[in-house]
Amino acid sequence: MIYLVIFLGVFLAAGLIFRVPIPFAMGIGAVLTMAYAGINVDITAQASAQALDKFTWLAIPAFIYAGDIMAATGISHAIMVFAKSIIGRVRGAAGAVTIVTCMLFGAITGSSIATISGIGGMMLPELDKEGYDHRYGTALISVCGFLGILIPPSIPGILYAMMAAQNIMKVWLCTVGPGILLGACYIAINWWVVGRTEEKVREPFHFGEYIVNIGKSTWSSLVGLLMPIIIFVGIYGGIFTPTEAGAVAVAYGLIIGWIVLPVFKKKFPEKGIRAITTDSAVTAATIAMLNVFAAVAGKMITYTRIPEILTNTMLSLTDNEAVFLLILNILLILVGMFMETNSSILLLGPILIPVATSYGVDPIHFAGIMLLNLEIGMITPPFAANLFVGCRVGREDIGAVIPKMVPFFGACIIVLLLTTYVPQIAMFLPGLVK
Repeated sequence: MIYLVIFLGVFLAAGLIFRVPIPFAMGIGAVLTMAYAGINVDITAQASAQALDKFTWLAIPAFIYAGDIMAATGISHAIMVFAKSIIGRVRGAAGAVTIVTCMLFGAITGSSIATISGIGGMMLPELDKEGYDHRYGTALISVCGFLGILIPPSIPGILYAMMAAQNIMKVWLCTVGPGILLGACYIAINWWVVGRTEEKVREPFHFGEYIVNIGKSTWSSLVGLLMPIIIFVGIYGGIFTPTEAGAVAVAYGLIIGWIVLPVFKKKFPEKGIRAITTDSAVTAATIAMLNVFAAVAGKMITYTRIPEILTNTMLSLTDNEAVFLLILNILLILVGMFMETNSSILLLGPILIPVATSYGVDPIHFAGIMLLNLEIGMITPPFAANLFVGCRVGREDIGAVIPKMVPFFGACIIVLLLTTYVPQIAMFLPGLVK
C-alpha cells in the first residue's frame, strides 16, 4: 500500500498545492513511485506511445468537434421548443422543460459545462418570467447539466470503455436507465417545489392540436435530434464503428451548420468554423494528455501490484458485496468532489475495476456506478464545477444556491443506490447488445 500512498500523495500535492495541471501531476506521481519501487522508468515512453496508438481514440476528438459544431449552430432553442411542445402544459412546465432540454442538449454536446452555459443562459430568463425564485432556477440548471452525459453518446463513456477494454455501446447504454430515472425524479421534485402551487392551464386541451404542435417542433428540431439517432443506428446496425461514427457526426454537423441551416435561416453560425476547430482541438488535446499520463500511471499500478494488494485488503475488511459497494460509492463521490470526471476514470479505473470484479461486480455495472458517482460529484461542494458554472451563469452566490439543491441531491443519492443495488437498472439495455 506504500506505493499507492506515495502516488496519491505526490499527485495531490502537485495538483492542489503547486497547481500543476492534472495530467502532469498524474505523470509525476507515477514516475516518482516507479523510481521508489525500483522500476525502470524507461517504460513510460512506450506506455505513452501505446496510449494514443489506438484507432478508437480518434472517436474522442471527433465527438468533441461534432458537439461543438452542433452547439454553435443554435439548435438549443429548437430543442427547447421540442421539449415544451411535449410537457409544456403540466404544472411547473418551465422547470420540466429545462430538465428535458438539458438531457437532450447534453446528449448532443457531450459536455455538462456547455449544457449549463448554453441552456442556462437561455432558460433562466424564462424561469424568471414564470415567477421562479432566481436562486432555485440557478440550482436547477446547475444540477441538470450532467443529465445529458448519462444519455449517450458521451466522452466519459468512451474513455471508460477504452480503459477497461469494454464494448462502447454497452458502456454508453448502462447510464441511460439511471439518467432517465434521475430526470423523472427531477421533474417530480420541480412539480412539488413549484408546480403544485401554480394555476392550472385554463385553455381547453385539444389532442389533435397537441399532436400537430409536437409534429411542428419535432420538424424544427430534427437536425439536432437526428445526430444521436444516426450514431446509434449506425453503430448498433454494424454500418460503422464508434470511431467512424465520430467522423460521420462531424460531417453531419458541418453539412447542417454551414449548408442546410444557412439556406433556411439565411444566416451562418455566429462562431466561425476556425474558432470552433481551435476550441475543439484544445479540449481534445487536454483529454489526450490525460490519456497519456494515465497510461503511465496504469503501468506503475500494474508493476506495483496495487489492485491485487487493494483487493486483498478489502477482502480482509469485508467479503460482503453490498458493504463493498457502499464503501465504493462513498469513495467515488468524494473523488468526484475534487477531481474532474475524465481524470477520475483514467486514474481510478485500473485500480478499482479488478477489486470490483473480485466481488462479482460486472464491469459494465461498475461503469454505471462509477459514471453516475463522478457526475454527482460535479454538483457536490467544495469543488463542484457544475455548481460554479451555474452560479456564474445565474450571477448568484453559491451559499444561497446550495440549499435549493438539497432535494435534487437527495434524488441523486436515491437513484445512485438503486443503480448500485438493483443492477438491472444499469444492465437491462446493455444486455440487449450482442
